[in-house]
Formats: sequence, C-alpha cells, structure tokens
Amino acid sequence: MRWAGRLAELIEDWNYLIQRDGLGVALPVIGQEIATLPYRHLQFVVVARSLLEPLPELQPKIALEVREFRSADLSLVRQMNRPSEARTFAQRLARGHVGFLALHEGQPVGYAWACTQIDPALEKVNLELEPGVVFFTDAYTDPAYRKLGVQKVLKLARLQRFRELGYRQALAIIEVGNHPSLAAWRRIGGQPVGWMTFLRVGPWRRTHYRIENIE
Repeated sequence: MRWAGRLAELIEDWNYLIQRDGLGVALPVIGQEIATLPYRHLQFVVVARSLLEPLPELQPKIALEVREFRSADLSLVRQMNRPSEARTFAQRLARGHVGFLALHEGQPVGYAWACTQIDPALEKVNLELEPGVVFFTDAYTDPAYRKLGVQKVLKLARLQRFRELGYRQALAIIEVGNHPSLAAWRRIGGQPVGWMTFLRVGPWRRTHYRIENIE
C-alpha cells in the first residue's frame, strides 16, 4: 500500500475509534500510532510447532464457540475491530485463507487466520513457505476477553484443521515484547526457530529474517 493510502486508512480508523470509544479513550491510541509513523523498528521471534505430534487439550476460562470464518461474518468483525481490519478480512477470504472466529454467548470475542502462501503486501513479510508448512497470521482478541484462553483455542483449531489437511508444521512471527503470545505458543509446544527484524522510515521498509531448524 502506498504511503498516502495507508494514511487515509489510518484516518478512517481513527475516526471510527473516536465515534466508538470517545475522544478520551481513542486519543492515546491515536497519539501512539502517529508517533510511529515516521520511524518504526521491531524485532520478532519466529516460532514453529510440529503438526506430526499430538496436540494438547486446553480449555478456555469461558465457554466459547469456535467456527470457521464466512463472508457473512465481516459484520461481526466490525463490532470488534477497525474498518481496515474488515477490508483485510475480505482480502484474506478472497485469497483462500482459513480463519476461525470465537464467540461467547453469541458475541464475537476473537479471531485468527492462517495461510499456505504469503502475500507480502498483506502480511508485510516476504517469506516463501516450504510445502507442508502453514503460516499463522492475523490474530485478535477483544480487550475485554483477553487472558481468558481465547487465542489458545483458536491456535488449536488452526493446528487441528491443517493437521487434518496433511500439513506437517505451523509457523508464526511474534514480536519479542509480546510475552503473553510467546508463552501461549510454548504451552502448545511451539519452539523458536529464527528471528526477523522490521524497519520502516517513512514510506521505506526493510525486512530481514533468518529461519533455522525447520524439520
């Protein structure tokens, strides 16, 4: 996406946050995002989980219904997240990505996606997957339902689906400071297999990664 297009998308998202949450709640979020626009430098851990080994049995702290995403669920996404996310969902569905939605008492509380071919424009990483490897990508939990096991269940749903499809390994890229997500991957048997750095200066981007120990 071009720089001007990304800025227009952010402005739309910010207006949405102000209308939904109020200026007092939205302003700190908007300020943080504005501060990262000129420059951003992030480091990530690449984690992998074998699909050939038994999967753990983990239960969430609340009752959840988990099902695969459908086009009609885009309206539910708009209840949880920004307009840009709903458009990204439509793109993922068009590309044949597999997504799962978690609901609590009929209300959407989280989602997660996986793909077998990476589109650099969508995932912001230029990584070619080997045959038999699936990439776990975009995941989100409503802030009111975090730390309740929503993403654990969504990880297991994706692992089980691609195991049934004959895939042998799942990969994910997690920011080094995202300790809850890294801990969640360890609990389901994920192991670090590499690293990635992301650098953005204005419209210029560079991504560098190394992945090892791929079985």
